[in-house]
Amino acid sequence: MDIQKPTAIQRASLPTLLSTDSTKSSRDVFLQSQTGSGKTLSYLLPIIQDLLPLSELSYIDRSIGTLAVIIAPTRELAKQISDVVESMLQMRLRTESESTTGPDTSARLTRWLVSGLLVGGSTRTHEKARLRKGIPILVSTPGRLLDHLQNTSSFNVGKCRWLILDEADQLMELGFEDTVKGIIQGLDGRRRLAKQAMEEGKTAEVGGWDWERRRRAVLCSATIREDVQKLAGTALIEPLMIKATEVDKDNDKVLGSNAESFTPPSQLTQKYVIAPLKLRLVSLVALLRTLVAQTQVRHGAKIIVFLSCTDSVDFHWNLLGGTTMDEEEPRDSSGEEDHSEGEEIDDRVSRKEVSPDEVQTSCPLLPGVTIYRLHGSLPTASRLASIKVSRAKNKNEQQSTSSILLCTSVASRGLDLPLVRAVIQYDLPTEGGATEYVHRVGRTARAGKGGEAWNFVAPSESDWVNWIQEKIQGEGKDAGKVVLSPVAVEELLRSGFGGKGNEYEARATEVQLTFEQWVLRKKENASFARKAFLSHMRAYTTHPSNEKHIFHIRNLHMGHLAKAFGLRDAPNTIKGAGQQRPSKLKSQKTKSGRSKHRQEDSDDEPWAKNNNGDAEKRMQAVVRERGRLTKKGGVMTSTGASEFQISTTADLEKLLSR
Repeated sequence: MDIQKPTAIQRASLPTLLSTDSTKSSRDVFLQSQTGSGKTLSYLLPIIQDLLPLSELSYIDRSIGTLAVIIAPTRELAKQISDVVESMLQMRLRTESESTTGPDTSARLTRWLVSGLLVGGSTRTHEKARLRKGIPILVSTPGRLLDHLQNTSSFNVGKCRWLILDEADQLMELGFEDTVKGIIQGLDGRRRLAKQAMEEGKTAEVGGWDWERRRRAVLCSATIREDVQKLAGTALIEPLMIKATEVDKDNDKVLGSNAESFTPPSQLTQKYVIAPLKLRLVSLVALLRTLVAQTQVRHGAKIIVFLSCTDSVDFHWNLLGGTTMDEEEPRDSSGEEDHSEGEEIDDRVSRKEVSPDEVQTSCPLLPGVTIYRLHGSLPTASRLASIKVSRAKNKNEQQSTSSILLCTSVASRGLDLPLVRAVIQYDLPTEGGATEYVHRVGRTARAGKGGEAWNFVAPSESDWVNWIQEKIQGEGKDAGKVVLSPVAVEELLRSGFGGKGNEYEARATEVQLTFEQWVLRKKENASFARKAFLSHMRAYTTHPSNEKHIFHIRNLHMGHLAKAFGLRDAPNTIKGAGQQRPSKLKSQKTKSGRSKHRQEDSDDEPWAKNNNGDAEKRMQAVVRERGRLTKKGGVMTSTGASEFQISTTADLEKLLSR
C-alpha cells in the first residue's frame, strides 16, 4: 500500500482516534513519535480501552487467546514495555457502563486481562505453557514471536485485534524485515484457520465473535526513512499518519529521507574533546571523575558511556572493576604468553574468578559509584537485571548512589532511563551517522531537564565536529545554531585528577601505568585487552563510505591506540581458541637490537604506513580468524561477511598495498 502522502493529524488525541472506529473500514496508523514511556502509553491506552468492554461478555476469559501483539526490536525495550503494561493492568479498571456511585464503588478487576513477555534466551517450555493458558496482551521480540507462530500449535492468536510495531526504524536496521513479514503472514494464516473452524463447527469455542472486524496495525518510528516506509507499505492498510509534534505545511518534506531533520533537545549541552589516542583511556577516567564529583549531591544520577563493540564493553568493565592503585609489578613484564602446561592450568583457575554473567562492579578511582555493563551478548537475565537497576530512581528501587552504564548502541533506542546526568560517546557511532548520534544523546536532557553530551574525537577525526554540526539542527529560536563546545584535554585531565601546577600529568601517568599493570597481571586480562582492541578496529572499518574521509583505519596510530586498551604494544597476531601463538610470528630482533613491532609502533612511524611484509602477515591473521579464505593476487583474503557485515576486503587490500 502506498503511503507517500498519508494524512497528518496535529495535536491528536491518540486514544480517541485509535479506539473509536471499530469497523472493518478502520485505518491503520503510522505514528511518528519520540521514545520513552509516553510513546508506549500512546498505543497502550487505546488497546486497553478497546479490550476492557469485552469483560462484560460472559464467555470471555484468558482462553480467548492473544488479542494484542506488541513487537519490540530488543529484549530491553520489550521488558520495558511489558513493565508498563503490567503497571496499567494492576489498576482498578472499569468500563463506562459500571456505576461509579452507590454502595459498590470499587471497580471490578478484569482478571482475564493479563500480559506476557516473549524474548530470546528464556525457557521455551515455560512460554508454551503460558501461551496455552492464554495471554491477551503479548509483548515480544520478532524472532521469538515468529518461532512460536511456526512451531507452537497451542498459540491461540486467531482473534488478534491489535498489532503494534514499535521502533520500526530499529527493526529495519537490525534486519527484521523478513521476520516481520513472516509474523504478519502467520497472524493472517491463524486468523483464516480459526474463522474457518468456527464456520464449520469444528471448535469448542462459543460463537458471537466479530470476525468482520479486521486487525488494526500501528507502526511507531522516530524517523521516517525509505526502509521504514517500505515496512509501512507491507504492514499497514490505508495508513493514517499521526505526529506528536507540529506538522510542517508541506507533508512531503516530512517523509523525504534527504529532508529529515535531526533536533537534539535545546536544553542539552554538547561538548567534545580532541584527545590523542594514547590519552583516551586516562581522559575517560578523568571525565568520569569530574562528572561523578558534580553529581554526588544528587543520589541516583547516571552516566551512560557508549562504546563500539561488546568486547570493548567487557574490557573496560573488567578493567575498571579489577584495577587497584596498589598494583604489584607482574611476573612477565614482556607481555608475551608462554603456553606451558602449568600456566594453562593457572589460566583456567583464574578464569573461574570472573563470572561472564555479572553486570555490576565498582572502581576505587570512582568512589561511591556502581558500574554496570550492557550489550547484546550478555544472557537475557543479566541484561534485564542491568536495565532494572539502571532505571531505578530511589533506595526502594535498589538505586541510591550514582552509577555508570557501559554499553553498546543497544541502549540508544527506546529505553527510558531516568536521571541520566550525561552521555559520553567514547566511540563515535559507526552506523547511523547523525541519526544514531541524536538517538544516543537523547538519553539525557529528557522531559525538560538539562543534560550533557560528551564526545571523544581523535585528532584525525577533527572534521567530524563540523560534519555533525551541519547535520543536526536546533529547536525554535536555536534552529541551525547547534554548536559543540571544545574542551582541551589538558583541562579535562586537570579537573579529573587535580593537583597543583602540572601535578595532574604525573597522576594521569600513574593511572595509565596501573591499567597497563592490570593487563599484564593475568593472561585473561591481556586476552580481554587484545580482543577489545581487535574488535574495535573491525568495528572502525564499518563506517559508511560517506564518512571514510573522517574515519579511516590508515589514519590511526596503532601503537598509540593500543595504549587506550592498556597494551604496551599493538597486537601482532590473533590467536583462535585453543591455538598457540606461531613461533615464527613472534617479534624478531633487528640489527639495531629493537624488535620489528617496536619499530613499527614507534612514535615516528604509524603501523599503517609500514610496507615491510610483517603488516601483511598480521592482516592475514585477521582474515584467517574470520574463517573463510581464498587466494586473490597471491594474498589470502576473506570471501564472506564478517560479524560486522563487511562484504568486501577492499580496506584490507588497500592497507596491504601501502
